[in-house]
Amino acid sequence: MIDQKQTNKLCLRWKGKQRRIGITGGIASGKTIIGDFLFQAKQWPILDADLYAHEALRAENRIAKKVLLRYGSKIIKNSSKNDQIINRKALAKIVFQNNIEKKWLEGIIHPFVNKRIEEELEKLKSNSIVILIIPLLFEKNYTGLCSEICYIDCPRNMQIKRLQSRDNLSLEEANQRIDAQWDSAFKKQFADHIIINSNNDQTWKMQLKKIYDF
Repeated sequence: MIDQKQTNKLCLRWKGKQRRIGITGGIASGKTIIGDFLFQAKQWPILDADLYAHEALRAENRIAKKVLLRYGSKIIKNSSKNDQIINRKALAKIVFQNNIEKKWLEGIIHPFVNKRIEEELEKLKSNSIVILIIPLLFEKNYTGLCSEICYIDCPRNMQIKRLQSRDNLSLEEANQRIDAQWDSAFKKQFADHIIINSNNDQTWKMQLKKIYDF
């Protein structure tokens, strides 16, 4: 369970001049759609941790080579003479069914993601506002990078429906993905804003406009 030291970390916030809006939430809760909406409305640049995680698994990356060495043909999508492409769905199936493998993969990917976020923040240091979309913001201690945190709250049944539709997952697989993250009720305690995305009626837009005054 989370101890007091970890709890204190979850309360940390960025104190610099730049306003850094952290967007997080459970899997398939609508983080990307909400981030894109803010970008379209306000032109605030977005740093998306998922994009950097995908970057880590590109054929030319040394991390991808380590992953291929560990799992071999089980996760090869297709290959050429020089490059072997990782089938991320096959990789996900392995790690979400085995916690040891999940920890191993996160152990090599998250330092890379953290480094890429830091690099991009340095490039954007003259911007007054930046959006950080980080699915595991609480789990991986990114709270200190954000001046405020928006938690996208979405009911589990909707997450499951979206996951099954988006990623062609079975009910068991969808539940595995959700259960791999910390419980939503726990994380919401440490958010500065909670955006309710429980319907398909886009009322979340009104919530964002109220918070960010547009």
